Amino acid sequence: IVCIKEGVLKAKEAVLEALMSMKREILSEEEIAQVATISANGDKNIGSRIAQCVQEVGRDGVITVEESKGFKELDVEKTDGMQ
Repeated sequence: IVCIKEGVLKAKEAVLEALMSMKREILSEEEIAQVATISANGDKNIGSRIAQCVQEVGRDGVITVEESKGFKELDVEKTDGMQ
């Protein structure tokens, strides 16, 4: 059991190291929109709106997305201050 645990921990570190070497920072609003569109099941409208919100609040800002029943509208509410 100890050998299995050690093997799993080594494998985890190898996977994390491989993922870290593959990562790249997304900087442009277009790249953010692409990632957001994928996360929104291909909805480009939602992806671009989320990218706009990220540009407004900055990389350390908080964006909360809530599901709406029935309506296809996107409402954006901006609150200044801390959360």
